Amino acid sequence: MELSKPAASLIGGIGGIGGAAGSAAAVDPAASFGEVLKGFVGQAVDAQKNAESLTLAAAQGDSVALQDVVQAVSKAELTLQTLVTVRDRAVEAYQQIMQMPV
Repeated sequence: MELSKPAASLIGGIGGIGGAAGSAAAVDPAASFGEVLKGFVGQAVDAQKNAESLTLAAAQGDSVALQDVVQAVSKAELTLQTLVTVRDRAVEAYQQIMQMPV
């Protein structure tokens, strides 16, 4: 299963998901996979919370641009899809390792 181009770019710039639009911070090469994954999960949660707050504000009639709401929801959805894909790949790799003869 191939990752979509936007999802692949998110994995390449994991540090930039929670940052300003268009910025992609480099991943620290000394960081362990667990640390990188933990940071990515935190960014996914932040994106979900931001989308939820903008959606709630728009539903309550606050002056929130519809474009901002759509962008936040799309970003949260893409981040979650990427996280699920990484999880699925990690589980698949683990299962392949467990099937190897010793």
